[in-house]
Amino acid sequence: MKQKIASAAAAAAITAGAAGAATLAPISTPAEAQPAELTAVLRDPSGVKVGVVEFRPRRTGVEVRATLRPNPYVAANAFHGFHVHANNDPGNGTGCVADPMQASSTWFASADGHLTEPGQTHGHHNGDMPSPLVEADGTARLRFTTHAVDLADLAGRAVVLHGNADNFGNVPTGTAGTEYTPNGPAATDLTQRTGNAGARAACGLIQSRD
Repeated sequence: MKQKIASAAAAAAITAGAAGAATLAPISTPAEAQPAELTAVLRDPSGVKVGVVEFRPRRTGVEVRATLRPNPYVAANAFHGFHVHANNDPGNGTGCVADPMQASSTWFASADGHLTEPGQTHGHHNGDMPSPLVEADGTARLRFTTHAVDLADLAGRAVVLHGNADNFGNVPTGTAGTEYTPNGPAATDLTQRTGNAGARAACGLIQSRD
């Protein structure tokens, strides 16, 4: 009889322990809320594939890997602006739209401005990314981790590669010997919005990886 009571008590303890473990188990996040991986295929204004950008979740943030091919709209041996654009205003179009026969200022305007929050200026936008250095052969590789964005917020955005270098908003203006005299509001505005990085040379919509 004592053995039966002991066995019953042990079974109850195991059942209670299992129940306790279930109570303490972490709540799983729906797969659609946090994609496993996202990717963007970059194409130049002519529609030619010129690169791939991958976004992967990591414990320390979002890992970004970019591989660029030679692009006739991008100079070799130079850094180039590289950003996540919001792609959130249907009034400008949707996704990555460009006509190489039109002025470069119109290329990929459909991707809208940088992914950002109210009050942020360039250099501190959520969508600002390190600039890739295009090598002499026209290729580039870039890998880094960012805490500025969540993977779930990147789906449907766009990655844009620019034709010129990005100044990251670092153009001090004033009258001191180490400062610059503004040559017009247009230049100052471009610096604050885009780092004055020039035409949009390639664009790719960020999507779930197939």
